[in-house]
Amino acid sequence: MNLFALRKHIDKVLHPLVAAIARLPFHANTWTLMGGMIGLLGGIVFFYGMWWPGLVLLIVRGLVDHIDGYKARNFNQRSTFGAVMDDVADRWVLGIMYAGGCLNLAYDYPHVLIVLGFGITGSLCNVIIKLSIYAESQQDIWREKGKIGHPVDVVGLFGSAEFIIYFGAGALFTALLDDPRPMLAGCWAVAIMSHVSLLQRAFFAWRRYRFVDPVALAAADESRAESAS
Repeated sequence: MNLFALRKHIDKVLHPLVAAIARLPFHANTWTLMGGMIGLLGGIVFFYGMWWPGLVLLIVRGLVDHIDGYKARNFNQRSTFGAVMDDVADRWVLGIMYAGGCLNLAYDYPHVLIVLGFGITGSLCNVIIKLSIYAESQQDIWREKGKIGHPVDVVGLFGSAEFIIYFGAGALFTALLDDPRPMLAGCWAVAIMSHVSLLQRAFFAWRRYRFVDPVALAAADESRAESAS
C-alpha cells in the first residue's frame, strides 16, 4: 500500500498551512504552473549538485502540489483542464528533478544513466497502467470532490509521495555526508520500487479484471438504458 492511503491524514496535518497560503490571489492553474517552474529549477539545481537547495525545492514543490488542488476545490476553480495539467505537471516535475540528480551522478557513476532510463520508464508505466484501468473499468470509478477515485489508487509501493521520500532521503544524506552514494541509492530506489509497484498494479488488474468482458459490460449498460427509457 502506498502513501495515497494515508493522504487524508497527511492533508489534516498540512491543512492549516495550505489553507493560509491558498488565500493568496493566485488561480489554481497558476499554482500548478508555479509548481512546474519550481520543479524545473529543482532539476537544474540537482544537476549542478546543490543538494540542500534541491531538497528544499523538492519539498516546496510537494507543498505547492497540495495548494493547487485545495485552491481548485475550495475556491470554485475546478476544471477538467486544471485536473489534467495538475497530473501532467506532477509527473513532468518529478521526471525533471530525477533526471537532474541522475545526470549529476553520471560523472562518477556512468551506469546511473541506465538507472535513469529504468526509473523514468517505471514511473511512466505506473501512470499509464492507472489511466488504462480508469479507462477500462468505468464501473469502479467514483468521484470525491472532483477527484477520480479507484481501488488501484492504494495499490503499489510507489507514488509521488514515495518519490519524494526515496529521492529526498538520498539528497538529504548526500548533503549531510558530502558523499554522492546516498543519492545514488535514492535513484536506484526509485527505479526498483517503481517497477515493483508496476508489477503490483498489473497483478491487481489481473486478479480483479481477468474475467471481466468490457463488451458484455457495454451491452448490459445499453440494455439498462433502453429499459429505463
